[in-house]
Amino acid sequence: MKRSFLAVALALETIACVLPIKAQTKAHRVLFALTSPEEADWQLTLNNVRNLESGLVPDAVEVEVVAYGPGTAFLKKDGPVAAEIQKLEAAHVHFVACGNAMKKQHLEAADLVAGVDVVPAGIVEVVRKQEAGWVYIKAGR
Repeated sequence: MKRSFLAVALALETIACVLPIKAQTKAHRVLFALTSPEEADWQLTLNNVRNLESGLVPDAVEVEVVAYGPGTAFLKKDGPVAAEIQKLEAAHVHFVACGNAMKKQHLEAADLVAGVDVVPAGIVEVVRKQEAGWVYIKAGR
């Protein structure tokens, strides 16, 4: 009986020591919303994404960049930041384009950087992510 009690006590003590260590690592979920057609704003957004990820190490970071309105041009496969988007996608940054904006700009999914997802409405994506607890960051200036 004493051995069983000691084994349980030792196990509880081990769990009590490990839990605070695990609690220190937090998962961050961050949403950047980009509406600007300006390349300077696109570069600023990509720099902010990189700085966020490196600054939160060793915490887990889930990042999504949703582009809508004029910002949808940011995700074009022949755009000036396409290679940078691909690098960030490889590092598990998720890029999303607004389907409504794409229609207005006569863009198809094939016009976007490979791996970019399309949602029906970018603003709805922003609302849903915020309701799910994601941190909202207005991208650009």
